[in-house]
Amino acid sequence: MSSASLTVVLFGAQQQLIRYVYSIWLIFGVPGCILDAIIFSRRRLRKISCCNYFFAASISNLATLIVGVGPVVYSLDYPDLLIHSLYFCKIRGYLFQIGLMVSRWFVVFACIDRYTQSSDNARLRNFASARMSIRSIIGIIIFWSIICTHRLIFYEIKGTICGIVTNFGAALYHALYVTIGGGILPAGIMIGCALLIRRNLARKRQRRQQQVTTVASREQGQQKRSLDHQVLNLLLIQSACYIVLTTPQVVNLLYSTASSTIPNRTADTLAINGLLAFVAELMLYIFPVASFYLYTLTARTFRGELIKIFRSLPIPGMRCGAIQIAPVDNDSLATHPRRKTHVSDEYAEANLLAAQYSPPFLIYLYEVPPF
Repeated sequence: MSSASLTVVLFGAQQQLIRYVYSIWLIFGVPGCILDAIIFSRRRLRKISCCNYFFAASISNLATLIVGVGPVVYSLDYPDLLIHSLYFCKIRGYLFQIGLMVSRWFVVFACIDRYTQSSDNARLRNFASARMSIRSIIGIIIFWSIICTHRLIFYEIKGTICGIVTNFGAALYHALYVTIGGGILPAGIMIGCALLIRRNLARKRQRRQQQVTTVASREQGQQKRSLDHQVLNLLLIQSACYIVLTTPQVVNLLYSTASSTIPNRTADTLAINGLLAFVAELMLYIFPVASFYLYTLTARTFRGELIKIFRSLPIPGMRCGAIQIAPVDNDSLATHPRRKTHVSDEYAEANLLAAQYSPPFLIYLYEVPPF
């Protein structure tokens, strides 16, 4: 096969992936991210600190899909702005990188939030508050907005490529910060927090076992020990998925940085490198697209809130039950006294909701079955 024909074949394959796979990402990902944001913005969930991280992650995932996938799909039938406008090339790359990075670190801080919530240290538990989560979200956005500014400076257009092409130092910096800040550190912190949460819960479970000796309590302890095995399995699965989805991008960045120093690369080599880079970027969108469906499948409360939203829509043919308010006299109050609500009950409810909205690999860490 000649060099020209190989380049044409690889370009055609990439165009087909854009037309069908990227279209699927938009069709399923954008509505899913919007529904995520609506559900996590509900008043009942805003008081839970980790839900604030997931609300911010939903917004950043939505921005990542629109900024990252939208222009590429648009270029199928219209002029490609990435190679015709230098300003668009720079701004799109800058916003895309920010959205990708902050969404990862929002999930990382949600894991840290759950670790501090399970800690015996009162000072650490203060981190798991709604006010602290808002401050952390603002700090994450500011930090990555500064770190990613090199894209505004060094991005350029060379032929059909929008990126860092000729500046080896900027390309090396980009590869290192994405490898460390977007690959190694998030995965390490997530795994470390999961292990620490498991340890904290094991200690609390051991103290409870020393305090109760009834048969029912022993049976409940056996069920909790079985959940420990589920926790370990879920941690391994989530860690493997995260590594699988981020490793192609990390490897491609390191390879692209190293190969940029090679002079006179052939057209076939450039075409193959372009296709590999495209596939690596395509895999990055899997988590933003699948987040809503993962929460729907694993979190019972999430499904309940979603059903409430759909029931509240003014859809023709749907009838809402009438709400009747009956007078209450003193006799009925005496017959059915109001149950007192304690702070501990509210605390337990908040933990229940937080556990069900934790990342998929942390669903069981609060001993709350998802189904």
